[in-house]
Amino acid sequence: MRKIIITAALTGAGHGKEANPNLPEQPEEIIEQAVQCREAGAAIVHVHARDKSGNNTMSLDIFRKIHEGIKNSSDLIVQLSTGGGPTLPNEERIAPLLLKPEMASLNTFMMIMPVKGVEIPFIYKRSEIEETARRAQEQGVKPAIAILNFACLEEAENLIEKGLVDKPYFLDIGLNLPAQGTLRGTWRNLVALVQRLPEDCVFNVSAGDEAELPLTTMAMLLGGNPRVGLEDNVYYAPGQLARSNAELVARTARIARELNLETATPDEAREILQIRR
Repeated sequence: MRKIIITAALTGAGHGKEANPNLPEQPEEIIEQAVQCREAGAAIVHVHARDKSGNNTMSLDIFRKIHEGIKNSSDLIVQLSTGGGPTLPNEERIAPLLLKPEMASLNTFMMIMPVKGVEIPFIYKRSEIEETARRAQEQGVKPAIAILNFACLEEAENLIEKGLVDKPYFLDIGLNLPAQGTLRGTWRNLVALVQRLPEDCVFNVSAGDEAELPLTTMAMLLGGNPRVGLEDNVYYAPGQLARSNAELVARTARIARELNLETATPDEAREILQIRR
């Protein structure tokens, strides 16, 4: 029976408690919900940090507190964000790599995101993408390569050709983001991306809002893995806010069992991804 790896995207860098009061922002909340997600079936937690006002931050001290708290409370694989903000220099974006997490995100895209009525460009240059991959490789960190469109696949291929990422490559497909330069959350877009994936990769699928449930389920049917959580979707059902990240994870684990799939433990995920703890 195939084992699937569930990733819980706990917080994100955009919406906060105004979208769902159950979204964790402070380190203690994030750690608590991470442990709950482990109990519900997650093997990986994707982590962003917020300051005391609930705003996105790349503070290494806050990331350290969250990272150490999760590692001291569970056997979860912690995947730290290196996204940063649109105006941050790359050196600040990738600061969490200094904590040597087992995994970290690796953004490869150019998109324009509307933030409070203002169109904000998010641009990750090829030189920055390569530098992030190189630094992750030096630190022994497995990158989760973000795939938001077909151009991102070209960036992934570039990293593979230059030997900047190690097998098995972990590609994180993200659909239905409210941003220019991304793809809608349709089954056709997902299938088209999956058909273009490089060899020797493990792929993960996340989707924003109402597309989360159908596309993460479809990911499992296509041989991939699901990512769910309040970063991507604050609702459990139309008009019904999710009570926690763990509630979304538990549903995904149940669907996996109905599909005759098993949920991987963190150690089993490490074996699949060839991560050394």
